[in-house]
Amino acid sequence: MSLTESEQLAAALRRDFPNVTASADRAWSRAPAVRVIDCVLSLHRDYDEFVVPRLEAFERRFPAVETILQLRALINSYRSPAAFANDALNYNDPSRAALLRAVVEYLVRTALVAQGPELEQLKAWAEHARPQDYLTLRIPGFALAGFQYLRMLFGANTTKPDVHISRYVAHAVGHSVSDVQALLLLEDAGRLAGLRLRDIDTTIWENTARDHHGGTV
Repeated sequence: MSLTESEQLAAALRRDFPNVTASADRAWSRAPAVRVIDCVLSLHRDYDEFVVPRLEAFERRFPAVETILQLRALINSYRSPAAFANDALNYNDPSRAALLRAVVEYLVRTALVAQGPELEQLKAWAEHARPQDYLTLRIPGFALAGFQYLRMLFGANTTKPDVHISRYVAHAVGHSVSDVQALLLLEDAGRLAGLRLRDIDTTIWENTARDHHGGTV
């Protein structure tokens, strides 16, 4: 009997990554404000060479800016989001700066609507959001992979179908796949392999994108 594509992918995961473990990368434990910056800066940019140095420089310069609300206030203290990005992130890209502010405003409006610590509210949002929710944001340049990475940064057990994840899935099943197909196949394969979806994602990424020095979302 021939294997389904989900079974093929599950077999590939067991073969290629026999020791899937939770990632210890600092990305998952930085302050909420820095995680949002991480999410937006990492879209189509090299993570270790471009994103990480800017995150660390921001943390050194603005150690008191930890929450989403504090980040929002800091962005609004500049004459424009582009001026903020240029000065605070050493990043001259007005469209990406506008995207960052839009994501911050989305989280304030959608996730920070209850009482309690901000990080707990963000975790609750991440766990209850669904991949298709990205369609309601209507933020230019912020598609499924970016939205899923944002959820993962705040604790959701899911995957982001970026170029590296989709490429791995396509290789395992023998044909190209869309972002949505990659996501659905990994969800099924994770269940079949008895592996946590978030850990599959980070393991694939750290063993493909990072090993080849080209990690982007």
